[in-house]
This record gives sequence, structure tokens and C-alpha cells, in this order.
Amino acid sequence: MEEKKYINHPYLKENSIEQRLYQETITASCVEQNSLVVLPTGLGKTLIAGMVAAFRLQMFNDAFVIFLAPTRPLALQHAETFKSILNVDEKEIVVFTGEVSPEERIEKWRDAKVVLATPQIVENDVITSRVNLKKCTLLILDEAHRAVGNYSYVFVAEQYLKQANKPLILGLTASPGVQREKIEEVCKNLGIRNIEVRTEKSPDVLPYVKEIKMDWVLVSLPSSILEIKKILENALVKRLRTLKEKRFIESYNIKTISRKQLIQIQNQLAKERQTQPEAFELMAKVAAAIRITHALELLETQGLEALQNFFYKLEERSKLTGSPKGIKDLLMDDEIATARIKIKNLIESQVKHPKIGKMLQIVKEQLSEKINSRIIIFTQYRDSAGKINETLKGEGYRVERFVGQANKLGDKGLSQKQQAEIIEKFKQGVYNILVATSVAEEGLDISECDLVIFYDTVPSAIRNIQRRGRTGRKRPGRVALIITKGTRDEAYYWSAKKKEREMKSTIKVIAKKQLEPVKEEDKQQIKLENYLQEEEKEIVVYVDNREIGSDVVRGLKKLNIRIVPKQLQVADYLVSESVAIERKTAEDFLQSIVDKRLFPQVKEITSKYEKPILIIEGQDLYGRRAIHPEAIRGALISIVVDFRLPLIWTLNPQETARIIHTIARREQTERETRIYVAEKTPGSLKDLQERVLTGLPGIDQILAKRMLNTFNTLEAIFTKSEEELSEVKGLGKKKAEKIKKVITSKYRDDNTPTEKSV
Repeated sequence: MEEKKYINHPYLKENSIEQRLYQETITASCVEQNSLVVLPTGLGKTLIAGMVAAFRLQMFNDAFVIFLAPTRPLALQHAETFKSILNVDEKEIVVFTGEVSPEERIEKWRDAKVVLATPQIVENDVITSRVNLKKCTLLILDEAHRAVGNYSYVFVAEQYLKQANKPLILGLTASPGVQREKIEEVCKNLGIRNIEVRTEKSPDVLPYVKEIKMDWVLVSLPSSILEIKKILENALVKRLRTLKEKRFIESYNIKTISRKQLIQIQNQLAKERQTQPEAFELMAKVAAAIRITHALELLETQGLEALQNFFYKLEERSKLTGSPKGIKDLLMDDEIATARIKIKNLIESQVKHPKIGKMLQIVKEQLSEKINSRIIIFTQYRDSAGKINETLKGEGYRVERFVGQANKLGDKGLSQKQQAEIIEKFKQGVYNILVATSVAEEGLDISECDLVIFYDTVPSAIRNIQRRGRTGRKRPGRVALIITKGTRDEAYYWSAKKKEREMKSTIKVIAKKQLEPVKEEDKQQIKLENYLQEEEKEIVVYVDNREIGSDVVRGLKKLNIRIVPKQLQVADYLVSESVAIERKTAEDFLQSIVDKRLFPQVKEITSKYEKPILIIEGQDLYGRRAIHPEAIRGALISIVVDFRLPLIWTLNPQETARIIHTIARREQTERETRIYVAEKTPGSLKDLQERVLTGLPGIDQILAKRMLNTFNTLEAIFTKSEEELSEVKGLGKKKAEKIKKVITSKYRDDNTPTEKSV
């Protein structure tokens, strides 16, 4: 047996990375040019990132590296890998999650060699100038196919290329997408000049690829379920027939109409509702058709319980104030009512979708062959995950459900801590079966699996690749696809296969294409622009904390505005002592009329600032909600006439940012000014007491309430020691130290303590 050889590098631990020619070749091409690495799951994308990081840290020893991952568990996973391979002090490899406070992050940014984080955290720190990317020598983006649209990867990459002295970007993905335009958008957004592609069949990769056996398991719906299917199809045809009569579709054959087409029709009607009186009625029919299409998918691919839960959730939603009338109309439809009765009767009669029995059979066969097998069962829907989990537990299997964080009606999600615990127990063998939704598809190091079961199929090539990637990494694996004959299961399977072929073909074409290098004169122009921007007087805008994640703030940062986050009681943006700006999207403006927030806010901003401004962002105030047009016009007139509050209309967040930038520049360059932070008029003694504490560093309203509940009076708080203060949950020693410094330091008018100094 040939002895293993390992990569030798001063920044890599001895015997930490085995020599593999394809990894070394890819690394060599990525150390000096922005690159996208497309490599199947399990073939070492993270190890390649580690090698590129080692080379860059050696080239620039006073620099640091940032590794971005879409989720906290992924960031933690990559951190463990980097600690195991990089020859740097483990204390210099830090992970930023929502649990690390902004103040702590400022300190850690200064000392870190490698920072692993979710992109939203780094985006916020860039926006608020908690980090300067000047010395960042490498930006790694895991699941780089996400770098499109408004995803945080795009903003961080843009700012990184702008700020860094020696920038280098490395994008990693197993599945970059199908559409050529999307792949090219990723490359453009990340400044990619080089694409490295390997597939399972690449000659240099082939020796390391483990065999994955694919089994197609077909099942057929019983006649009792087919009867319900027929009823739902008739209900759908009724709605489609109307759309055909109005020439929105060519045929009402349900096999030729997709949910995507129906959503497009819905969007088209939304634009026409102002001029077309019948648009509202048609929109209701389209919405009903979309819901019935979803109901059919659940029946065909998931089962009776999932469909019953869907109708139950619709019923609960119909009881809420402001619920669309169309939901109630759909539930009262004779055919839907009949279908619901039959569903209930079949469930009571113990009729099940045939997938359940087939899934149990596959699990039983696998565990009889290999008792310690690890198995993951993928399904799109939580309801199905719950049912499968319940069924397997009833059979005595060691199984756990693995879902996302979001809480849904009657279904509490898993926290990131709970997710991490489940993964660890799966690795240890406490559970040997996971029933997972899409949260387990992307990148997570969920132990090597012997069997992956697709309880349903998805039409996404990316998700199919990610599901398959849970097996066949270190040893041969097996994938079982359970497909209901003659249903969407089959259509989705073939759709995903086609997209996967197209993706491989497209990425090869793009990789071969010679991307034009940046011209020397363009480089000089960029440097000139940066120089001119640095020469301009710095413009500062105070931004309410709730606005920090908005596209408006991203736009302001791109315009080189310094953002100062504040917990503002009045307004969203402050640009001078006299000018404050309240921003409302069209939807929020209407909602503020409904919940009666609008006029108290208008009164507050006009009473506190000499020159307040209201920006309404978006189009079409009328028709969005069931608010009479006269009420909307009345509100607008009252704002301008009664309160004398100027209104500015903008089309989108980008235009809003440009407007705020122009106002701020005018205020701060044409006259000497400062920014005045107004406080909301306190309504009670309690509010005043909380207000005093929220003026202290690191204290928000929640902590202020905890402190007052603990010590009862402000006097008691101000006389407590650092140790006593730090015992308040969430306060900690550092915040207590800063608070005592503010309370005990002598006041000097010529050296007023600033936010930064405390």
C-alpha cells in the first residue's frame, strides 16, 4: 500500500492535508486571481480554501482572512476545519455569530488572523465601520452561488474590492446554478477572473470519488386517494377555464399549467388592477388556483395528513383580521369541502400514502444489512418530516427530526444550538436516522451517511446535488428516490436531471471563455476615483438600528457615507441638527394608517426637528390594501397641510439612498452643523428612568428594564460596584466596567468622552 504524502507549508499543520493533485492544481491557480471553484461535495473545497489562506497569510504576514458561510452551523464547522489544518494560534481563528456583541467584535477584528462569520454580520460591521478591510488579504465565500441580487455576499465583496490593499476572492460551490446569466452574475459580483471546474468524472478527481448507487423506487396512489385528486383537479379546472376565457392562458389542461405561470399571471394582474375593474376578481381566482395546485402536490407527493394540515392552516388564517376574502371563498367551495370530508374519513380509516410503507421497507432493509448505518431522509415539508419521524419512532428506530429555525403555525423550529446538538448526537450514533428538510441540504458536515432517501423530489438541480452529497464522501453510498408514478414527483425528477446537465454544460463553456482582464487605464481610473473620494469631506448619517439591514443603508455605504448606528426614538435618519428623515415604504405607510402609528410619528418628528422630511418609497399606494382611497388622500393632505411636513417620493431603496446622500452633503458641506439626536417625549416616570439608562454604553431598553427590576432605583444602580452590575443577565464585566467609567469619570468640557472612548 502506497504511503500517504502530505502538503508541507509553514502555515499548515504537519500531516493535516493529504496531497491530491487536483487540490494542489486548483490552489495554485487561485492564490493570485479571483476564482470560483466548482467541485462536488466531499472532495475538499474547504481544504482548498485553507491552502489558499495559508499561502496568502505567508505572503502578507500582517494581514487577515475572512471566510463567509450562509449559516452559523456552517461557519462553526469551517472554523473547526481551519483550526485543525492552519498553523496559527487557535485564539486568532474567531467565529462571529449573533451571540458576539458588536463591542466584542471590534476588539476581535483587531487581533484575528481568520474570521469566520455569516455575511450579514460582516455586512453590518462594514456598514458601521467596525472593521476596515484594508488588510484583509483573502475573502472566501462558501456556497458562492448565493452571490446574486441583494444577498449580503454581493455588498461585502464590493466593499472588500474597494477597501483592501491586496484583495483576493475565492468562491466555493458544488452547484453554481443552471442559467448562464446567473453564473455570469455571480462572477461579475465577485470580480471572478478564473473558474476551476471538476466533476466526478474529471481524470484527476476520479480516484477519490466513491460510488453512489442510485435506486428509483416507484409507488402508485390507491384509488381512494385518486378520487380526492380528481375532485381537486375539477376545482382547479374551474378556475383555469376563467383564465383561458380572459386569454391569460392558452389551455386549461392542468398538465400544461405550472405554479410559476400562475404566479406570473398574478403579478401581471397586480399591475393592471388600477385600470382593469375585473382584475381583483381574476386575482382571487389565480390565488385559489395556486393554492389548489399546492394542495394537489401535497396529496400526490406527501400524503393525506400534510394536505389536511394545509387546509387547517388556511382555515386558521381565514379567521385573522384582514385575511383575504378569497381564502374563505375557497374553503366554502363545494368541491373543496367534499375533498376535506373524504380526507378526514380516509385518515380515520388509517389509509396512508404508499410512500410511508415503502420508506419503512427501505430503512429496514438497510439496517438489516448494516445495523450501524447512518440514514438521512429528505422531505420538502415539515408536516411530512413530523409524520415520518413519528412513524419511525413508533417502529422503535433511533430517529430525530431536523428542521430550520423559523416558527410556523403549530410547529416550533429548532434553534441553532438545538441543531448543533442533533448533528453531534447523529455523529455519535445516539440517533442513526435524521428526517430533514432543506436545512440539512446545504454544506453541513452531517456525518458520513450510508443511505440518503429522497421522500420527495425537487425540481432544483442545486438541491438535488446537495442532497446526494450527504453520502458517498468517504465510502460508497446509496441514494433511494421514492417517486409516485404519474405525478409531480416524476416531472420534478426529470426537470432536475435536465437542469443538472445544462448546469455542467454551461459552467464548462464559461470556464473555457477567456474573461477579459481589467485594462490598465481602468485600474488607474479606479485609483483616481478612490483618491477623489478620500479627498471629499466625510459625510455622516445617524441611522436607527432597525434600518441598518436595509438596502437604503447599503446604498449609503456605497456612496461613501459614514454610518453611525443609533437607537433613535424619533426618525430613521439624522443628517444634521435640524434635518431628520422618516422613511416609509408604500406598504408600511398604509399599515401605519391602519394601526394608527402614522400621526403620532408625524407629530413627534415635526415637534422635535426644525426641518423634518417624510420619504415614501415605492409606487401604487392605492389598491394594495382594503383602505379607501379617500382615507389615503386625506392622510397625505393632513401630513402636508396640517403638519407642514414635506413629502419626497422615491421609486426604490437606491433612489432613497441618493436623496438622503444629497441632503446630508448639502447640510454638512455648505454649513457648519452637528447632528442632534432627539428623544421621544417620555410618557411616564418609568419611561424617564429607562431613558437615563439607555444613554449608557451598551445598554438597550431590555437591559435597562433588567437593571431596574434588579436594583429598583437609579440611585442604587449608580452606587453598585462593577461586580454587582455584571451579575445582571446580559450585562457582563466589560459593559459594567464601561458604565462605571462613565459614572465615575470627571467631566471636562474640552475633552468630552465620546462613544468611541467609552
